[in-house]
Amino acid sequence: MKIGYLSIIVIAISIYFPFLSCQRSSTQYTDTLIYEMQSLQRVYQNCNIDSPDCAHISYTYPLFKSPQPIADSLNSIVLTIFGVNKNTNLEQTQYTFMAEYEKFKKEFKESEQSWYSQTNISVPFQSNNVVSLSVEMDDYTGGAHGMYSNIYSNFYKPKNEILTLQKLFSDSNLKKLLSIAEKDFRAANELSIKANLDDAGYWFKDNKFHLSDNFVLTDDGATWLFNPYEVASYAQGTIELSVSRYEILPLLNPTYTNLWE
Repeated sequence: MKIGYLSIIVIAISIYFPFLSCQRSSTQYTDTLIYEMQSLQRVYQNCNIDSPDCAHISYTYPLFKSPQPIADSLNSIVLTIFGVNKNTNLEQTQYTFMAEYEKFKKEFKESEQSWYSQTNISVPFQSNNVVSLSVEMDDYTGGAHGMYSNIYSNFYKPKNEILTLQKLFSDSNLKKLLSIAEKDFRAANELSIKANLDDAGYWFKDNKFHLSDNFVLTDDGATWLFNPYEVASYAQGTIELSVSRYEILPLLNPTYTNLWE
């Protein structure tokens, strides 16, 4: 369940937003977005969700009201994250989860097991030029433990696009950012500058520290997040790393120096 949701989010961001860039309106919006939080829950046969033999699935998400057309674009992205398409509406995506649980119940009639799937989409940051989305997922469909993750994306309104490190920084400045971030990462985890990351229990590719596009803007700068199993074991949980905007601003490509405005 978890891997499927992560794949949907990656596809939604990588496919849908380039399309939006092609359809970009000439109107430039500078006001922040207005939205209302919505929720949708389904419980298997009205069972007690706290019992050891039940299933429930819940969504919480923002419904963007204005300005247009950005609000419509973000609403479409939110629905795509849940698996909505021209053949499947929001309610039907929850039926799919319930159908899998019912199939399990029929195959293992003597087994008691509770499943859950919770997806919370929120707006952790807004400026005149950026709106950030946070997709928090927590699922359990059997096994030793559930799976949880958090995926961020940052939508740049003037260009109708999702921000990536490659867009924000030149190659040379990205190296400078990595140097700053690695120094902070090592300090936070009590690692010397020469300590081997593999030996310390981290799984960075080629034993080299890196940053991904899973970051969110904050009032103070930006925070990167590594989900369980991404660069360390499940036991180490979610790993966060923050860099101040005063360190980031001098490194940004000129187009994007207005992120916090």
